[in-house]
Amino acid sequence: MTHLPTLQDRIARRRPGFALEQAFYTAPEIFAHDLERIFRRHWLLAGPSCRIRQPGQWCTYDLANDSVILVRVESGEIRAFHNVCRHRGSRICLTSDGHGSSFVCPYHAWAYDLDGKLKAARHLPEGVERTEFGMHPVAVRVVEGLIFVCLADEPPDFSAVAADLRMYLQPHGLHHTKVCRRTVENIRANWKVVAENFWECYHCAPAHPEFCSVMSYAQAANSERLARERADFEAAWIEETRRRGYLAGRVERSNGALHQGGRLPIRPGYLTQSRDGKPVAPLLGSYKEYDGGITSFMHLPLIWYVVSNDHALLTRFTPIAPLETELELTWLVHEDAVEGQDYDPENVCWLWRITAEQDKSICDNNQRGILSSRYQPGPYATTERSADEFVTWYLQELGAQNH
Repeated sequence: MTHLPTLQDRIARRRPGFALEQAFYTAPEIFAHDLERIFRRHWLLAGPSCRIRQPGQWCTYDLANDSVILVRVESGEIRAFHNVCRHRGSRICLTSDGHGSSFVCPYHAWAYDLDGKLKAARHLPEGVERTEFGMHPVAVRVVEGLIFVCLADEPPDFSAVAADLRMYLQPHGLHHTKVCRRTVENIRANWKVVAENFWECYHCAPAHPEFCSVMSYAQAANSERLARERADFEAAWIEETRRRGYLAGRVERSNGALHQGGRLPIRPGYLTQSRDGKPVAPLLGSYKEYDGGITSFMHLPLIWYVVSNDHALLTRFTPIAPLETELELTWLVHEDAVEGQDYDPENVCWLWRITAEQDKSICDNNQRGILSSRYQPGPYATTERSADEFVTWYLQELGAQNH
């Protein structure tokens, strides 16, 4: 009788330094484990706080069968609740955003206030206490204009991530921004295919000519001369940036850490991440001048964002199905900026719109190849260390349930 490999068998036989075997990128049962062990246990980026600026404004964030309502309450705080009526389970909010003084279930009209308390329910039996049937809360943290949620009953410590984000994002003042553009589309690939792609830049030179024309580090690994030039440029930029009183430098991912990033330069002569390096919007936060750098952070499992002096990009990935991942891109500019006068959305979005389109095509094609009967895991290149670290972390998280 043929032995069918268990999940632990597959984890144990992964060859260090190599990609995952096919089932990890295709099997529905492993995808179900991913949702439980990865996405329902860790903090996830839900979106920018400026999307729900006024009390009563709300929006939703969906993960598989779960839907979360994010709402700004009268005190100005942001709360989060499961989008589930406590009566018979109907979804309460049926659109992606809205505004109101309460939440009313469209099925039987049970009504909840913005704090999630049940305030109206017709024909309740005697002895049923409304206080027992408030909306189920979801853990939420707002850090420098970014909303994070965690679906776990006991969320992991977020303090280390929050401290680094405060340090590097505070000068940008993201809580004083507005949405310039927001796009949502689906990538026809497993979320780990997408994650590996975004955790490495080995593919940047052959796949992203526009990105390489803006970010000088993208090709530095391919040439000793370019590597020396980039190292010299970055060292001089860090020294000059700190002399001018701005942040520079990086936070490296250590054992147990779930994030990495910091502030680094673009390329000589470039003030921002635009086609020609020239400004595309008014300065953000406390910046009084352009310093030619970006703040970039990546979080496990799959969160990434980059902030220039004059605009920000938030990249949110959400697993939809074994072979489908949602990609949401949100560009932010200063809240007082006037479209058509202070900025052109096409200029603000140019670099990352093109780069995201290219990455979508890359991931779609990668997944199609993985589905082949001839697929076998190959070795990571020396410049794919981050992708290898991601896969190692992922397997540790997935296998921890039996430890």
